[in-house]
Amino acid sequence: MTTTTLTKDLSFDDYTARQHRELAPDRLMERAMAVRPSGNYRYNGDGWEPQPYPGFAVVSMMDENPGNEPVVTVVRAMAAGLMERCLWEESIYLLPADSYHQTVANTLSEKRFLDHVVHAGLEGEYPGMMEKAFSGIAPGAAGPLAMKMIGLSIFGTALGVLGVFENAADYQRLLHFRSGFYSDPGLAALDVRMTRPFIGHITVAYIETDLTGQQRQQLAAAVHALNGQLKEVEPVFHISSTGLRRYEDLSAFRWKDGFPRYHF
Repeated sequence: MTTTTLTKDLSFDDYTARQHRELAPDRLMERAMAVRPSGNYRYNGDGWEPQPYPGFAVVSMMDENPGNEPVVTVVRAMAAGLMERCLWEESIYLLPADSYHQTVANTLSEKRFLDHVVHAGLEGEYPGMMEKAFSGIAPGAAGPLAMKMIGLSIFGTALGVLGVFENAADYQRLLHFRSGFYSDPGLAALDVRMTRPFIGHITVAYIETDLTGQQRQQLAAAVHALNGQLKEVEPVFHISSTGLRRYEDLSAFRWKDGFPRYHF
């Protein structure tokens, strides 16, 4: 008999510990040694070409939630500092600042998006299905969530600034939204499901070549040095709302009239 393991969000304590653990020097080195090209961008000698990666996601754009000007400035400085320390023009693609966002809930992307939405002729209906899911989530306490950005981390193919919630209630409110969203039967019928636990982060760069051993050591050292600078600031990402966005690649997340929003 085959059993399916359901993905669950982490408890507040486990989530917070996980985020801080990812910033430890030994963990950064471990991650740097395992990083690989994402294939999402291609350097053509003159500049970068985004590769197709279509889909929808429920995201909170950093520059569209009030009060985030300071954190945008800090994250941009982190990205610039990374390139100053890792002078590999063809290896690291920096995302544009207007793409900075927190994914609140993944929906469908690439092949699953094409199979379940595009080829099924449901792209026009999809925003309405999302709106129905949003409206089924019981409102809780009102006010923006506050996520403190604590350090740059290395993922499998990318780099992102990690965030934690000093107020456990904010974290629980976000999980409440995710639980209600993924419980919607209409979306479940399209195979929209939780595929990974919530991890607060702002992606700032993708790795696009296979790094040498020396480059991997330099990457870990650069991230650790930048985190020392960030610790003096630790800006806060204020999440007032989230909403449906459409993307053709991972550098631009577009909202259109009729796309639903959810206000915290």
